[in-house]
Amino acid sequence: MQCNTLQPNGSNQDCLVPLSEVKNLLICDKDVSFTFATKDVLSNWTNLIKQDLTIYAVAGLDSYNVTTDDPNIVTQPVSKSKKVTNTPVPSFEAFLDSNACDFKQMLNTLKGGTYGVFYELQDGSIMGTLDQSGTGIGNFKPLRARITASTKGFQEVDGTQAFRCYVNHTSYKEFMNQFYLEPVWDTSELLEAMPVGLNMVMTGAYAAGDIVVKAKVRCGANYTGLLAADFDEDETQGNVDVPAVTAVVDDGGGVYTLTVQKDTVPANLVTGDVLACRVKILNGSDVTHISNYIYIEGVT
Repeated sequence: MQCNTLQPNGSNQDCLVPLSEVKNLLICDKDVSFTFATKDVLSNWTNLIKQDLTIYAVAGLDSYNVTTDDPNIVTQPVSKSKKVTNTPVPSFEAFLDSNACDFKQMLNTLKGGTYGVFYELQDGSIMGTLDQSGTGIGNFKPLRARITASTKGFQEVDGTQAFRCYVNHTSYKEFMNQFYLEPVWDTSELLEAMPVGLNMVMTGAYAAGDIVVKAKVRCGANYTGLLAADFDEDETQGNVDVPAVTAVVDDGGGVYTLTVQKDTVPANLVTGDVLACRVKILNGSDVTHISNYIYIEGVT
């Protein structure tokens, strides 16, 4: 089929609208998908942001560069005719309108893994792709990409582009099936659905089952009033079958002493055990506040 000479067919001369510029990124779990019938419903989007935590709405873009390679054009040695011999996969260099605290979390997570990306455009539409295979035919999906956050370490003189992120797409064909959703709602509502970011740090080593941490709003004030139910445990290493923060003492000023243990009959972590913990505050099913993970290592 590569050499079929099919005509594009048809045009709409009443709709000569240029492609809108990119306004923002929605970084998704690569398996995010909307059926064609449900793609326009705002709550289906916001629930993935504040309940499933599978869509991350970037605060905004400062600027960006399209870094897609030009196609390779080869001149035939005898006929001197030219041929296009490849179709470079699109790529994108984004400079985020962010802050040092939020971007630190991006550096710690966006390390070249495969994600999905929806593009919010300046005209209010959302660019993605339509699935054309398998049981997902007609589903509206993000474009797959390997995403890497990167820093030069310092702000350049007279520069505003400190927070850099590389988006390298993995499929040219997804762009052949690109689709533009024009929702009746404003895409700013997706950013408003984002949980408040918190920063949590350990201020001492794990000892006798306890560890002291401090919580703050990212680049903001100390965060007080946390309870044991607000701490979420995950990603354990070693023999930590039942990880748990079993008690919290509020030391004041955003400082907390956590009792961190394992197993059905609670026992302290030992050498080789690692427990990942973050703050995750719920209001019903909605996540209202969320922090980075800390990694607590056991001692014998």
